Amino acid sequence: MKTIKNLTFKSDFGCIAYDKYIPDTPKGVVIQIAHGMIEHKERYEWLCKSFAQAGYHVFINDHRGHGESILGEVTWGEMGQNGFEKAVKDMLDLRMIISKELPSYKLVLLGHSMGSLLSRRFLQLYEDKIDALILSGTPTPNPFLGFGVVLFRIMDKLGVRSSPKIGDLFSFNAKFKALYKNKNNPLKNYWSCSDENVVKAYLEDPKCRFRFTLNSFANLFEGMKKVFSPYPHKPAKPELPILFISGSEDVCGNFGKGVQKAYNHLLSQGYNNTSLKIFQDARHEIFNEPLKMEYLDFTFQWLKDKNL
Repeated sequence: MKTIKNLTFKSDFGCIAYDKYIPDTPKGVVIQIAHGMIEHKERYEWLCKSFAQAGYHVFINDHRGHGESILGEVTWGEMGQNGFEKAVKDMLDLRMIISKELPSYKLVLLGHSMGSLLSRRFLQLYEDKIDALILSGTPTPNPFLGFGVVLFRIMDKLGVRSSPKIGDLFSFNAKFKALYKNKNNPLKNYWSCSDENVVKAYLEDPKCRFRFTLNSFANLFEGMKKVFSPYPHKPAKPELPILFISGSEDVCGNFGKGVQKAYNHLLSQGYNNTSLKIFQDARHEIFNEPLKMEYLDFTFQWLKDKNL
């Protein structure tokens, strides 16, 4: 296996960094990964290597305003104007790079958390560019999306770049506090993973120690509204294999209920080859949980069943 890191391509918002993992014995399938909010591609290194060792080519980029995809005015947490849509376009640009390098290969798009929302938007816009879709830890629809967008836009115009209190209000920290209110001094972000070493590493990672700007929050919420809205057309590929995977203790997915809504939404839009798997007792970061190899084996079997 060969790894090439921090390659770049140009965007309207600076350069986008990406890594690629090349297997020794290729299967003829690429896994393109979209990471989550306030993290970076290096957190997926073990997963990328696992896929590559199984014969898959793997490509993963840092979203704009994350990881190495920053420069000058492009800082951590700021995705720019219309940043959600532009991040999807960045994913398309990476897809085009993959097509040039590996023109005959099939492509599986795997998105985690915010990356799953970006991937679902990718499905809406560029369905013909993928051969399968895996959605990990997809968030539940927030009933205050519209209000949040208006509030964030007003505060942004008033010069408030970020607000930890408002960010907490519209994130999962409130649910986290309620869930672990009886636990002595729980780690911040403990809701994300039951492996304390993973949580500690995240909290100590300088590339994960920033806040989303209010503009980026507004862009994310606008994107989430689009993702959960009716599609403008019937799917051209209704048999496209789609897999939702999440944990029963995932606060982000409302303990499976929100994931079920997302699953039902895609079924209602005409995607009839869609599957849902909830792993008992697992938290948000499925592929960082103590039983991550079991969950990865499930994913491998699903890919095999879909001839991928």
